[in-house]
Amino acid sequence: MKNSSIILKPGKGKSILFSVMSTIFIIIGISMTDNNRLSSVFIIFFFGLCLLTFIVNLMPGASYLKIDDQGIAMKNLFRSTFIPWRSVSGFRTKNFFLNTMVVFDLNQDLPETSGMKVKTGAFPDTYGMSGKKLAALLNEQKERFDRV
Repeated sequence: MKNSSIILKPGKGKSILFSVMSTIFIIIGISMTDNNRLSSVFIIFFFGLCLLTFIVNLMPGASYLKIDDQGIAMKNLFRSTFIPWRSVSGFRTKNFFLNTMVVFDLNQDLPETSGMKVKTGAFPDTYGMSGKKLAALLNEQKERFDRV
């Protein structure tokens, strides 16, 4: 079978919005240094780390989801995780507060996953799609490649 892969990249809008919000909080923290030094240092430090994380996430190649005949390669903040098709029993959506995430259930029939305490995993992003569309795409690709 020809090796065809799909590469999905996260939308930049959220990271840009959160970067702007973090910058605003850093400015607020700087303006508070005269009144409450401890709180202002905490605010500047925390939102400075947030800003750094969002900027790194905007870099090319920092985050993507690659779907191919072997499985799913997920990269987030330059850390890679590979999930083979045989390790997953299916994909679905789950609502967490106002956010819809795509989650997957591990195949408990495999010896390497049977002793694991955690039975599900989740993707950090929906990669520019709705959660339902991404779950449907992943289930379709699993069905297609799991037979190989």
